[in-house]
Amino acid sequence: MDTGPAPISLVVNADDFGLTPDVSRGILKAHATGIVTSTSVIGICADPAAIALALSAAPTLGVGAQLCLVAGTPILGAAAVPSLVTAGGTFPDHAREIYLRWARGDLRGDDVEREFDAQVTRLRDAGLHLDHLNADRHLGFIPTVGRSVEAVARRHKIPGLRMAVERPNLGWLTEARRGAAAAALGTLAWLTRQQLGTLRHGPQTWGYIESGRLDQIRILEILGRLGPGAHELICHPGDADDHCARTGELRDLASPLVKEAVTRRGIRLCRWQDLF
Repeated sequence: MDTGPAPISLVVNADDFGLTPDVSRGILKAHATGIVTSTSVIGICADPAAIALALSAAPTLGVGAQLCLVAGTPILGAAAVPSLVTAGGTFPDHAREIYLRWARGDLRGDDVEREFDAQVTRLRDAGLHLDHLNADRHLGFIPTVGRSVEAVARRHKIPGLRMAVERPNLGWLTEARRGAAAAALGTLAWLTRQQLGTLRHGPQTWGYIESGRLDQIRILEILGRLGPGAHELICHPGDADDHCARTGELRDLASPLVKEAVTRRGIRLCRWQDLF
C-alpha cells in the first residue's frame, strides 16, 4: 500500500540565546514571526533566572544548552578545571586554543565533563527544561569534548545531541577557504561521532559553516534540498539597530518566500524534543 512520501521534519535552531539582549530579543522575534523553532542557551550566561523568565513567554520554543569552553569563566572556578583555563583563570579567548590543547594532549576529559555538567545543572536549576545539548564554536567535534557532551546528556536524560555534519555542496568549491574549513570540521565531526553511542544519531545539519551569513537565498536552497527524514538548520538571528548579519538573518527567517517554501514542501517545523 502506497502511504505517500515520507515526511520532512526540520528543527530551525537559533544559537547564542543569552549572549546579549539584542541576540535574545532577535531569537524570540524569529520564533514569533519566522520559522525558528528552537534555541540554545549559552551555558555560562550571566543570569540564567532572567533567561528562564524571558523564555517562559515563548512556551512553544524548544530550549537546549550551548556548552562553553571559550570566552568566559568556568562555572566550577579555575582551580577545579585547570586544563581548561588560562593563567588568568578564564577560558581562552579563541577556540583554536582548545583545539591546540587537545592536539597536545593537554585537554582533560574529566575537566570538560565536570564543567559541562555544572553548566547544565545551573541552567536546569534556573527552571529551564533542556531537550538538546551542543558545544559552542563547534568544539563538540573534538573527540574529548564530544564524549563529554554525550556523557552529560545521558546523565541528565537529555535526548538531543547536536553533532553537526553537513554534506558537501557547490558552495564549498566556489569559496575555497570556507569549503576547506567545512571539510575539515566535517571530517573531525564524523570521526568523533564514531566514538559516541546511540545519541550521535541526530538529524542532518545544515548551515553551520555559514555561521552568521545565512541569507534568504541560502535558506531557500537548503529547504529545496531537504530529503525525507529529520533535519536541523542552524541560524544566528539578532535584533540590533544597525544592519548587522544577525539582523539580516532575523529578516530572512521571517521572509514570506521562506514561509511559502516550507508550506509548499510540506515541511514539519518542530523542536528537538519532537524528534524522539
